[in-house]
Amino acid sequence: MGRFYRRILRPLLFTLPAETAHTVGNACFGFPLPWRAIGGTPTDPRLNVEIRGLQLANPVGLAAGFDKNCRHLTALGDLGFGYVVGGTVTLTPRAGNPKPRVGRYTDRSSLVNAMGVPNLGVEPAQHRLRQARKTTCTFVSISESSTNAVVALFEQIEPCVDGVEYNVSCPNVRWGPDVQSEAMLRDTLPKLRAASDKPLFVKVPPYRSDAERDAILALAAIAVEFGADGITASNTFPITAPEMSIGTGGLSGRAVFPDTVRIVRDLYRVTEGRIAINACGGIFTGEDAVRCIEAGATTVQVYTGFIYEGPRVVHDIIEHLRQTVARDGPVVQRVGTAA
Repeated sequence: MGRFYRRILRPLLFTLPAETAHTVGNACFGFPLPWRAIGGTPTDPRLNVEIRGLQLANPVGLAAGFDKNCRHLTALGDLGFGYVVGGTVTLTPRAGNPKPRVGRYTDRSSLVNAMGVPNLGVEPAQHRLRQARKTTCTFVSISESSTNAVVALFEQIEPCVDGVEYNVSCPNVRWGPDVQSEAMLRDTLPKLRAASDKPLFVKVPPYRSDAERDAILALAAIAVEFGADGITASNTFPITAPEMSIGTGGLSGRAVFPDTVRIVRDLYRVTEGRIAINACGGIFTGEDAVRCIEAGATTVQVYTGFIYEGPRVVHDIIEHLRQTVARDGPVVQRVGTAA
């Protein structure tokens, strides 16, 4: 299936505009195909992960953004992900930015995204999550422009999921810098923690400068202080993108993978293993996953790798992790230890 996707299906999809291809690819998961057989992902108890009492079958997750409206999490879970993240969901519907707002850099196996969090709002997401057949652990990414709105959104979505990922790093939404400020996170996180005992992740922006690094590590310290169970590191890198309608976008894929490893290593050193780290950004292979785990990640999340490599990517990553454990277990000794 992996070769068939890369040789036949991907070239066909990539003849379409990037957002159209994404819509078509996402819609395919609405068909009643044998997704578990297509994924073919093996199970191995040595790869089990526990985060705040939640048992993940493996440390490979689907990152937020692929299924923004939580339409197809059942089929996606059948591919073998240890967990899937729907959304990002907001309280009310958002149209997002004008098109064009998604592009490809195929020479770097990367994407640029300037979508601006389009979604149908929390009520349709609630309905779909309640009706869905559960095939793996389910998280939903949420974000809003104020503490009160985040709390209201959390209270509506939390009963429908196994855990929540609070996104404080929406790079293409024009609701101001306060969303990723220390003050807002310090105000919001205790309210979310008091409202639920389920796993709670905080998704942070990436960084390259020393000043940006200090700001993000401060957010990580607040996440630890106020009881978050994991930090997802990180969102897309802001870049100038003249081909996008707003002139900027967020870069994802192979071009950002070295930054992902660096950021995970920084976060692990600062948090001293007291909190799970979900590596997100440019993970395509089992070797990529091992590098992130060696840097301190508890789980890894794929998105752009899923688009470029197809539905067998989770199988390939898990199989490499199994072989690595069999050969030299200590390489993945941190898997599951940051519960």
